[in-house]
Amino acid sequence: MTTYSRPGEVRTATAHDRLPAPRAPADLRTEVRCKSADAIVVEVAGEIDGRTAPRLRATLAGHLRARPAVLRVDLGEVGFLGSAGLEVLLQAQRDAEAAGVHLVVDPGRSHAAGRALRVLGDLGGPVF
Repeated sequence: MTTYSRPGEVRTATAHDRLPAPRAPADLRTEVRCKSADAIVVEVAGEIDGRTAPRLRATLAGHLRARPAVLRVDLGEVGFLGSAGLEVLLQAQRDAEAAGVHLVVDPGRSHAAGRALRVLGDLGGPVF
């Protein structure tokens, strides 16, 4: 690749001049670990960001429609929990309260989920 710094000057682009490679699409996996009339446990793994949050929202909404006594969301395998993911969890909390479902969000061993949920709590948000 050739770049031009000053009129008439030609130099070859270095690695520092190149744009970074685009990020690979984020991966999100959800799996129902336990399902009964009383409780549903959903394991979530991967990254929860703007691209994957709609899938998580749809998954949780579907389980809330079943109206179990408890819906537990296990985030132990989540590597990233961004603001879009927090918004999904907040909406799920509101929907669960309206449906009479007890929502439990467990960060498990995920440092990313634990950190994001602590910040949410520090800002006055719900403590899951």
